[in-house]
Amino acid sequence: MRRRTTALAASLILAGAIAAEAQTVVDGSDTGVGAEAARAALVLIEKQMRDPEARVADLRIGRAWALCGTVDVRNRMGAHTGPRPFVADLAENFLGRLPEGPELRSPASPAAFTAMERARALFAANCTEG
Repeated sequence: MRRRTTALAASLILAGAIAAEAQTVVDGSDTGVGAEAARAALVLIEKQMRDPEARVADLRIGRAWALCGTVDVRNRMGAHTGPRPFVADLAENFLGRLPEGPELRSPASPAAFTAMERARALFAANCTEG
């Protein structure tokens, strides 16, 4: 009986550790866009940003039906950098964070520049006030 209790406790601790390292929608805004859209966005964020502890918030459907929101990822030192806007075209499996100064001045490649410009245009068409 003691061995079974110890094994159960170990599995619950492991399950808790795995759940703690999952990307989450921290403000409940996933209910406004639907579970399927929120899940698709989390998959794209995980694939692109590779941060198991990304914090997603402010999810909403944009004017031209793209998904808008913010994502807070960790830097190389392990600290969260603060929320940055993103836009996702779920039909095209595209997600882009709005670029900041260093990214705008020096894109990593022509493909990165193209993706950055696509994200900026999609964000402007969907997520800005206007």
